[in-house]
Amino acid sequence: MTLLETDRPALDLEDIVESAAAALEGASPLEVIRWAAATFGDRICLTSSMSDAALIHLVSKVKPGIDVLFVDTGYHFAETIGTRDAVESVYPVNVINVEPSRTVAEQDEALGPRLHGRNPDLCCHLRKVEPLG
Repeated sequence: MTLLETDRPALDLEDIVESAAAALEGASPLEVIRWAAATFGDRICLTSSMSDAALIHLVSKVKPGIDVLFVDTGYHFAETIGTRDAVESVYPVNVINVEPSRTVAEQDEALGPRLHGRNPDLCCHLRKVEPLG
């Protein structure tokens, strides 16, 4: 029986997290990833800032072909984009670029330049939160 199979019709995420925390205390990273893959099946994905590929490496061992979401804010260093491209060619994963509705130039025109410095909460909302929604 998985943690999702109970007498109740459905568990909310808080219940899942509490049960998992107890059940997986002391578990290895691969055991946690296996639990997540078994619990969420094809509804699971991974987000990555591409600062490194350690988690992608582990997850791809358990769930080859997993969707890896990369939020392309338009402000990344060339090295970050290079890591994204390397991940896509080296690991058995499906990298999906998630982009904001406006380019940086369009955002600058509508809201003024350097929004990230003037209003970082709004900038992150527009360039990260909304695209992931």
